[in-house]
Amino acid sequence: MLHSIEVPDEAALAERLVVQLGDRLPPGSVVSPWKRGADYSALRVRSSDRRLVLRVPLRELAPSAYDGTVDFGALLEREVTAHRVLSGAGVPMAPLLDWHRAREAGTHSWMLLEEVEHDQLTDLGERELARLGEVLALIHRVELTEADTAVLGADCSASALADRLAVRVAAFADRVDVPGHEDVVEAARVVLKGRSGGHRLLHMDLRPDNLCFRDGRVAAVLDLSNCTTGDVAAELGRMRAYGLLDGALVDAYAAAGHELPDESVIAAYATDTFALLGLLGTDEFADQELVDRGLDGLARCRAVLCP
Repeated sequence: MLHSIEVPDEAALAERLVVQLGDRLPPGSVVSPWKRGADYSALRVRSSDRRLVLRVPLRELAPSAYDGTVDFGALLEREVTAHRVLSGAGVPMAPLLDWHRAREAGTHSWMLLEEVEHDQLTDLGERELARLGEVLALIHRVELTEADTAVLGADCSASALADRLAVRVAAFADRVDVPGHEDVVEAARVVLKGRSGGHRLLHMDLRPDNLCFRDGRVAAVLDLSNCTTGDVAAELGRMRAYGLLDGALVDAYAAAGHELPDESVIAAYATDTFALLGLLGTDEFADQELVDRGLDGLARCRAVLCP
């Protein structure tokens, strides 16, 4: 039976993966810690002629006070489907070489990818934002089969997001004072009730950390763990919460044939992400800056939705 695995440290994780993968790694491979996020670790794999990355969930199962239990092995399977679909549509991706979903206690799920050479950027300039707008438009044009849609789910349909944002905003308000939180939830739910757009492929985490740029172009889109289907406005709301839905990105997205919905729709969807940022600050990282971003964002959404 599969149980949640608590990873003691990345060096131990690297040692475990060397044993678990065995000859699925190139001969003479050295696996070492590289980057670590809230839910995943990226391990570098070096051999005489290869530069690879192992993407590994830090836990196979993780409980959340506001999102239920997350099965990261199942998410990894969904990432594999999203990777195939996006690659086939021409979205730049790190080549996926192999993957495995853990089925037994004491083992790890993992993805093995080629490392993508990229520039070290801390902020996106106008050129990079324009390229991101083009990639966003490309993702939203992807045609999905019924089988792929079934795997990817519809986590960002209007009805699903209306329910989720209510749970997240309420959970955030239980932890800190969120002025008018019931009003903003009710207003957002009214707006989303009127959304009936078809389900499109969404990435839902196009932050700079999940993008590789090379000479001003997008060299790879990373971290597909949030990929799902739903209303494209849900992704635009998330981009607004990330502070990216502006200027060159919007111009490039529109030039590719996509119109932005009314600001009230974007604000309604953005409430979900702002509440999530606040909860990450209270529950995951003890980060007051994230808490403040959540509070400020919800206040701005309230100003739009409850004039």
